[in-house]
Amino acid sequence: MQNNSLNRYTRGWYFVLPGLVAMILIVAFPLGIAARFSLHDVFLYDFNNQWFVGLENYARAWTDPLFINSVKVTLLFTLANTLGCLIVGMLVAFLLSGKRIRFKAGWMALFLMPFVMTPVIVGITWRLFMWEPDFGVINQLLGLIGIEGPYWLTDSATALFATALTNAWHLIPMAILVLYAALTTIPDEMYEAARVDGAGAFQTLWHVVLPMIRAHILFVSIIIMTSAFREFDMVFTMTGGGPGRSTTVMSILAYNRGIANQDMGMANTIAFTMFMIMAVVAWLYIKVYKVNKEASA
Repeated sequence: MQNNSLNRYTRGWYFVLPGLVAMILIVAFPLGIAARFSLHDVFLYDFNNQWFVGLENYARAWTDPLFINSVKVTLLFTLANTLGCLIVGMLVAFLLSGKRIRFKAGWMALFLMPFVMTPVIVGITWRLFMWEPDFGVINQLLGLIGIEGPYWLTDSATALFATALTNAWHLIPMAILVLYAALTTIPDEMYEAARVDGAGAFQTLWHVVLPMIRAHILFVSIIIMTSAFREFDMVFTMTGGGPGRSTTVMSILAYNRGIANQDMGMANTIAFTMFMIMAVVAWLYIKVYKVNKEASA
């Protein structure tokens, strides 16, 4: 019996091991190199000369106003994307799950189109055709109701909003897909019971649907948070981090430090700090979810 249980245990490792090795090579190994470089003075074209400086790079980063600003911008950008994607994704998924909606497959394919586009293409398209101040679609629509649209991407007051909205448009389809799949797992009897009790659409969504798909909401919110937190391509193609420093997220600052300033030690310090911040946020997110789940059990 003991040999059989041992064989079952080792047999499972045959399936896990390839993925584990791939994760170590693709994720853990580069992460370890980034952590090592963050503790050294390393320059882009002179990797052979490295000086160990310990936590000096981290001390320099957290006393640098540009780094502090990038942290604030990144957190605002991530929060706007997460809340926007969850709210819009839930509403659209809830509407698509209704029995009266026809051509669900066609609607779903239409909503998923933004997600299959690369961030660079999305950024260039929105910059040239949507946010362009004179001929862009958004300012043209605002002009129809007598509102003069601003210079969205060249105004520090609106640039972050415009880039966050563009990135949310790209990520919302993922939220729709996951939440729609979650809604299909809810039995029809739950909706019937809520309808008999006199609950409206919003009450059904708040008191019946959301508690039952809490795990799916947690999953998709973490995916959206991590994607928005490390976003580089779209922001870089739309604004390059400007105007001023209004859209300089941490990934762009790391790029500027590593490529423009050739300071790979500081660039890896910023990158590894991003990893630690996101790891702590994800851990707290899951911890709060488990506490709430145990309290409601």
